[in-house]
Amino acid sequence: MIKDVMVHLDGTGADEVRIGHAERIALAFGAHVTGIYTNLIPNMAVPVDGGVSAAAIMADVEREVRERGDGAHGVLVRRLERLAVPNELRRFDVFPGELASAVATQARSADLFVALRPYSNDAGEHWPTVVEAALFGSGRGVYLAPDAPVPAVPIKRVLIAWNDGREAARAVAEAMPFLQAATRVVVAMVDEDGAPEENGREPGADIARHLDRHGVATELYHVPADGRRASEVLREEAQRLATDLVVMGGYGHSRLREWVLGGTTRDLLTTCSIPILMAH
Repeated sequence: MIKDVMVHLDGTGADEVRIGHAERIALAFGAHVTGIYTNLIPNMAVPVDGGVSAAAIMADVEREVRERGDGAHGVLVRRLERLAVPNELRRFDVFPGELASAVATQARSADLFVALRPYSNDAGEHWPTVVEAALFGSGRGVYLAPDAPVPAVPIKRVLIAWNDGREAARAVAEAMPFLQAATRVVVAMVDEDGAPEENGREPGADIARHLDRHGVATELYHVPADGRRASEVLREEAQRLATDLVVMGGYGHSRLREWVLGGTTRDLLTTCSIPILMAH
């Protein structure tokens, strides 16, 4: 079961969305919420000018950042006090080079890490370093929410984007509490060239059977690509089924390849309006 939910916070208005999703999950599973407030101290290359040392200038900047962080920290403490679940807040004043290690280390002691979807066509980027650190460095599932109001309804309809890969298998394992609590679970496979049999068995039948043994009744869908990208097919299927959560493996290809050439992970992290539970 999910008993420890960790949520990334940065002291901006987007924290309300992150906190809302973390609280909704924690209420569903009787879990504790840990807020991770990252206050980023910028790296600076300051020339020596007029007899003022670069070190002194950098010290002044760092002091100002920490003081602003004090204000945001106080606001977050008061916000978490209003949650209906047990919670705590941890603060990290870190330089960019320290951020990934700090986040990955913290996320390893949670069951689930909640953050905003890191890329967006509309709102730029939301801490991709944090998301990738949790995804690649924690060994835990990462729940990525769109920057939109939190749905009032519980998570009951789940779509699993299945491709028989290691990353997809990890995502299914991390999502098991959600799957067992769901009222409808669809295993969707994008068929590029039809749905050939695998050793006499229908593709996806084994994962459906595995889930059934865990008490999760599933529907197995083979969705033709018809020349479309897999991400487009999955996004449209999730919307058609009024899905509350998409479960998928993250970065079956390298991050560099996905960044340069595109890929299912990068595309969905840019365009999907439905929360995604991802694992690598």
